[in-house]
Amino acid sequence: MPPVHPAVAALPLTEKGLVLGALLVRMSPETFLTRFAGAAGARGRSALEALAAETRSARAATLAELIALVRAPVPPGLERVHPGWLRERLAPEPSPVIRLVVAGLPAEVRRVAEEILRERAGEPIGGEESLAGRAAGAAELGRHVFAGLVPLSPPGAPSGPVATPLVSLPFATVSEAIERRGAETLGISLRGAPAAVVARAAASVGDGLARVLMDAAARPGALEERDAARRMVERVAAEKPTDLAANLGARALALALMPEGRDAAQAVAQRLAPALGRRLLAFFDEAGFDQASAAEAGS
Repeated sequence: MPPVHPAVAALPLTEKGLVLGALLVRMSPETFLTRFAGAAGARGRSALEALAAETRSARAATLAELIALVRAPVPPGLERVHPGWLRERLAPEPSPVIRLVVAGLPAEVRRVAEEILRERAGEPIGGEESLAGRAAGAAELGRHVFAGLVPLSPPGAPSGPVATPLVSLPFATVSEAIERRGAETLGISLRGAPAAVVARAAASVGDGLARVLMDAAARPGALEERDAARRMVERVAAEKPTDLAANLGARALALALMPEGRDAAQAVAQRLAPALGRRLLAFFDEAGFDQASAAEAGS
């Protein structure tokens, strides 16, 4: 299935739903803005204006894509969600509900369900159920169990330049990318520092990240970039994390994801183990609060 139209691809999932509703009732962009104030209203109006300039077939295709996204019993790309998030959703449910919900879903999801059921009674999921044979309420039950997860595949997958490559990486590689970002941020903060200081910092992050840190420290760059990195390092150091590179990288990544929205941050978080994924989301929310506070103070 193709991705949604570029005009709505970057919108949060809830705002995609608002645009779908507006298209179904043929609401004008101006009326949309009066109904939905603030940034969501402005984004929706822009999307509707862009769609209005398209051909009828392009608008129809976008409408079909959005309807498919809303009607999907589970988020597209559910099989790409880290097993830790899937386990959290499935484990609280009774065994019959688990069997019903995962019937016909991808093998990666069924594998997590099988592990849970084996832990309970030594009973794997039977292979006799199929998507066509699920009970009438199974789709709605699936929406409830997997609520809060965002799509990782079209339609609805993140489309921004930061999130898109990250969600396509293997689970372990996403974590490594965050650690590398943290080591790079630490290196940037040390530009101009004595060589002995850089060497001690490189030793503290381990062999795998030492080269990343040293390259970043040696690379020329603007003073503003170094100062921003130093402020972030000071903030993270005050938190005394046991995994400095991962914590620092998650904070740096949260800032980089701000222009792409919280759904993009959620998508990346779903490719991480829940503990690190939740840290990324918490840092994203903190960054948004900090930016809002700074904007309010400057107004």
